[in-house]
Amino acid sequence: MIIKQTSLLLVTSLIIAGCSNQSMQSPKDQYSNSFIAPAQASEILAEKPSCCDDFSQLQYQEINNNDDLLIPLSSDSQVYTFDSGKSFVQAYKLTSNDTELKLSVNAIIYNTVVAPQVTLLDANFNVTRTISADQFSYTPAKLLDGDMLSAELTIFRPQANNAANETYLLFHTTNQNRAGTTTIIHPAKSFAKAHNTVAPDIADPIIPHSAMGIIELEIDVIGKGGSNERNYTPLAITEKSADISPAITAKTAAAPVLTEQQFNRAIAVAVAAEEIEKALSIVDQAEAAGSKTARKTFINAVNRPTDSAELVFNTAILKAVAAKDINKALTLVEEAEAEGSQTARKTFIEALKK
Repeated sequence: MIIKQTSLLLVTSLIIAGCSNQSMQSPKDQYSNSFIAPAQASEILAEKPSCCDDFSQLQYQEINNNDDLLIPLSSDSQVYTFDSGKSFVQAYKLTSNDTELKLSVNAIIYNTVVAPQVTLLDANFNVTRTISADQFSYTPAKLLDGDMLSAELTIFRPQANNAANETYLLFHTTNQNRAGTTTIIHPAKSFAKAHNTVAPDIADPIIPHSAMGIIELEIDVIGKGGSNERNYTPLAITEKSADISPAITAKTAAAPVLTEQQFNRAIAVAVAAEEIEKALSIVDQAEAAGSKTARKTFINAVNRPTDSAELVFNTAILKAVAAKDINKALTLVEEAEAEGSQTARKTFIEALKK
């Protein structure tokens, strides 16, 4: 009995130790096959056939908001021939309906690095935009984080279940990127800087780019205020746009057509809820999409008169209409709207109907 118990404890300890070691593995150790020599990676890529001819035929993994992922580009990945060249690719589908998401994308630098490209697609697999490698910047190692190529982007989806919303993410690289290199700060120099000592006179390592590598993805839901750096705005769904073909191209989807009323409504709602930063963020987004009325809507909403002032204007309008002094009533409407009234014109029109 003692021998059996001892054996069981030993096996249990080994299992726990094994799990612990696996969970503590670094991404470099966990996916070491993604950091093979660039020439070997290119050879494997060349020999592996493309999986399909259309983005809709790729195999997509679903991800949620607030997910943190390690995305390996390796011999186990799908292969697709993009316009920019053949590449290993990982494909994901966003399942969250949150209005605004912030994505942090980091390519891990080891003995090699993949210079990533992120292609975003709408629900119908049309390209909305591409985050190219030149939009990634070198981030030196700090504390527990190693050297990385980093970029951030925001996904803005003001309407749920809109086919124009950015829905799919493709992580890959290009022929041109694979031929490049990245120079990183030598660890000895980083150590010297951290300890306020003189940095050694030593060359910085030059890291070759590869067809393979590891990409970290962090997804966060943006609260009020958000980010103003949005480069894609989905075409809004309205009664007039219901007959528009769902095959919306990036150029069409980015246009401000049919979004004016939606943006203005969102601005007014944000101001009414005293979320001024959020309202300003929506103003910036609307103007980036071509809106000519968003800022005026914001100013009017902020300067909207108090309920008592609104009541005074509306009462005066009603009296003027009752007295058949239409010119005076119209003047009062204009004055009220100049003060930010949202009800004066409606009061005037309803009074005329009586």
